[in-house]
Amino acid sequence: MGTRCTLCRHRFPDYTLQEWCECGWCMDENCKRNHEPFCPAHGEDRWIGTVEF
Repeated sequence: MGTRCTLCRHRFPDYTLQEWCECGWCMDENCKRNHEPFCPAHGEDRWIGTVEF
């Protein structure tokens, strides 16, 4: 049983393929690169992930 990418839900066959972001999300390399601008911890566009009611 392995860990899954938080964004694409791809299962990591090997723990060496995991990338951990400062916000606590575990992702593959491609998803981490796409996640960085929108990261809630340090991204420039982190406000995009907010939900308005």
